[in-house]
Amino acid sequence: MSGGARFRPRGGDDDGVTLVELCIAMVISGVIAVLVATTTIQAFRIQRETTLRERDSTSVALAMDVLSKDLRQAIAPQVGATTLPAFSVATPTSLTVVTWVAADPVKVTYALTGGSLTRSVQQPDTAGTGARSTFTATPPVTTTTLARNITSTGLFAYAKSSDRTVFLATITGAADLSLVQSVKVDLTVDSDGGGRLPGTTLTNTVACLNL
Repeated sequence: MSGGARFRPRGGDDDGVTLVELCIAMVISGVIAVLVATTTIQAFRIQRETTLRERDSTSVALAMDVLSKDLRQAIAPQVGATTLPAFSVATPTSLTVVTWVAADPVKVTYALTGGSLTRSVQQPDTAGTGARSTFTATPPVTTTTLARNITSTGLFAYAKSSDRTVFLATITGAADLSLVQSVKVDLTVDSDGGGRLPGTTLTNTVACLNL
């Protein structure tokens, strides 16, 4: 071949990607994946916290409503010429009181055990005897759980008629029990188990109107 002509390949655009471009794309994809995962986890966490708050608020409100009704309607039962104390147990975690919330008075016991608050109801020995109802027999007792996941350690405190501004954790003896006229209820429910959320607390001082 004359003239010394030589063949040279044509230059042109390369449709492939370089290693640097591939690494950049992987980094961007990873960042986007992390952002999506973080947002999703955050949304689930917020939804869980909202659900727990609503559940705790409902539980506290319902339990406090039942407690308040029982305490407001507490009565001192009559046995012959003797007036007995409405309260027979008054401690920080349990109380037993005779209350008139239905056709006949009933004896109600509240007990906080293992984070659960139960309400046990004992019917009178004889129906239709009103304030002269007695509870010496042992008929079937109906027990329901009002609230769970309770973290309150001092659930109840009691004020006597002799000094209504001082609330005592425990009252014993018939003479002192007969003087109880109001009960402070401090109820905290924490379904999160001491996690990120604070417990839901409701405090109420209930006057025993019939005492």
